[in-house]
Amino acid sequence: MIYVLVSVVTIFKLIQLSVKYKQRLLFGLMLFFSWVTVSWSATYYVDNNGNDTNNGNSLSYPFKTIQKSMNIAVAGDTVYVRGGVYREQVDVFRGGGNADKMLNVLAYQNETPIIRGSDQVTGWVLHSGNIWKKTSWAYNSQQVFVGGGDSPSLQQIGMPKLYTTFEYPKPVGSGVSTMVPGSFYYDAANLSLYVWLADGSNPNYKMVEASTRQRLFFMGVPYIYLKGFAFRHSNSSAFAKMGAAVELSSNSVIELSSIQYTDFAGLSMGYLKTGAQALNCIVSNNGNSGVNAAGSYNFKVFNVTMNNNNTRKFNALWHAGGLKATTKAYGTVEYSEIGFNNGSGIWFDYANSGSIINIRNNYIHDNGPLDAAIYFEVSKNGRIYNNIIANNQRRGIYISGSDNTQVYNNTVIGTGGYSAIEVGGMPRTGATLTGNIIQNNIISHGTSKYDLFIAPPNGTTITGNVSDYNNYFRPGSAIQLSLGSMYYNVNSFYTATNMDKHSMNIDPLFASLAKPTTAKSYAVTSASGTIDSGITNGSASHDYDNVKRPSGGAFDLGAFENIGTAGSTVNDTIPPIISIYSPSPSSIVIKGASMSIMAKAADNVRVKLMSIYVDGILCARSSSDSVSYNWSSAAARVGTHSMYISAIDDKNNIAKQMVTFVVK
Repeated sequence: MIYVLVSVVTIFKLIQLSVKYKQRLLFGLMLFFSWVTVSWSATYYVDNNGNDTNNGNSLSYPFKTIQKSMNIAVAGDTVYVRGGVYREQVDVFRGGGNADKMLNVLAYQNETPIIRGSDQVTGWVLHSGNIWKKTSWAYNSQQVFVGGGDSPSLQQIGMPKLYTTFEYPKPVGSGVSTMVPGSFYYDAANLSLYVWLADGSNPNYKMVEASTRQRLFFMGVPYIYLKGFAFRHSNSSAFAKMGAAVELSSNSVIELSSIQYTDFAGLSMGYLKTGAQALNCIVSNNGNSGVNAAGSYNFKVFNVTMNNNNTRKFNALWHAGGLKATTKAYGTVEYSEIGFNNGSGIWFDYANSGSIINIRNNYIHDNGPLDAAIYFEVSKNGRIYNNIIANNQRRGIYISGSDNTQVYNNTVIGTGGYSAIEVGGMPRTGATLTGNIIQNNIISHGTSKYDLFIAPPNGTTITGNVSDYNNYFRPGSAIQLSLGSMYYNVNSFYTATNMDKHSMNIDPLFASLAKPTTAKSYAVTSASGTIDSGITNGSASHDYDNVKRPSGGAFDLGAFENIGTAGSTVNDTIPPIISIYSPSPSSIVIKGASMSIMAKAADNVRVKLMSIYVDGILCARSSSDSVSYNWSSAAARVGTHSMYISAIDDKNNIAKQMVTFVVK
């Protein structure tokens, strides 16, 4: 904010006036200055070839560091960061204002700035054999990388700093003498870092990076929009337990960014923060977990890939996996892929504030060996629906000591270990297991001990849990359902428990189980008896592909309402082609104005559904090959927004196209 200044011309004319009129005009200007202010937004540029003594106001005179721009930028400003590697920790303690005046921190055009929490290590001296050391190394590095690209860290020898054997139960070795090829060790007492490269070579001829920084990007103020960055390497475990490389603040957004190969968690939705969003990101290959949401309220995780986390093998029953939310956290996790994590896929733990928790339209696969694709522990009011839960090693969906949770229209396939769907975890001090509903699910092709396990009611802490309108199937063997005793068919289970009266035990006839499978493999063919065999519910009004339910006489079972491709006379794998007529990329919308969104799709068969999303929120659907919507910017924040159009054809091939636009 700055005071309005009188132009030089005005001052000159003022001097020419008579004294009488000068006095009157000056008095009026003084009153005017006392209440009138104006504001505008500034634009800054950062380039690692720049200089922090520059003014940063142009591409010709950029700042060198992102931190310099954060020390200057205020609410409503935009910072563009050029591509390149930035070895710095960015802390933001000024700037974010409100939804109309966010601080925008954006990758410049199509370039990718990479923020690394590591430094290059040089000056290695031979210790013995193939082991080399760097002396006077003051950092207790938790990661060491070789080659300069995206690759896993060398194996750490010994315990991570600050952690116990419960949290990190299987340390490898304990000192230099226990090193093996492809490992590193830090001797804190002598400030020495040791490496033994996998090929036994001299590290002086390699790019060797060791983690040094606690965090990569920390938001200490709300309303920050961060887009288009890559984040790599961190050293949080040397400073504090359970830290994240990137930490969001209230009402902040991170979009189209990649957070990988960090030492503990990749992304935090903000401790005791509200309204943070992660959109269209990759948060994979991190040391413990992809996304943390400790005490994070009303958060959103949309179209985020969380694969292959817990690479350091922390205790998966303590804290690990794709996403973990704790301490009365609540929010929505949707349209995301969560796979190959060493731990649970999505874990809500003591998320018992009572606010609704949505876990929907996700592809959750190949997680384990512990503990579940979806682990809902001592939590309340979960809405778990339209998820494809495939090939998880121990459990599919685990409702443990939790209440009032709806498990609707999920496809749970290929579960090993203990249970495909389990309502249990009792007795547990202070917890109850009440009012949980299991409905419209397909549970199939598992090898677990139970296809369905429900803890027997006790009239007090375990009551009101029900299951019905599901389909259970095991190729070549009997299904296994438990409520006090084991039952091997639906009829005997219903007779003994009054559960699953309308459920079935038939082959769902999936579209394809040939490897490699995808989420779409688990749609069913037109011959499936699971079609039109469900019951209407309010939560799952649209399916995994956003097709409206019911498309026939009743809800289908499982995550898909539409029909899979197997058995069709046309083997179509070609997605539609989308043309967006409006808006054009990087369009500018004046705050308060409306923007017309128009798109059309072409397909070699037929387009059956088109959808419009703005900032991850569904705005419009059409059951034809065109879609339109008039979007109002009245309630939108000033800054960059994203819009994407999806189109689905009759064979369930999906196309997506995204554009960004700016509200000013």
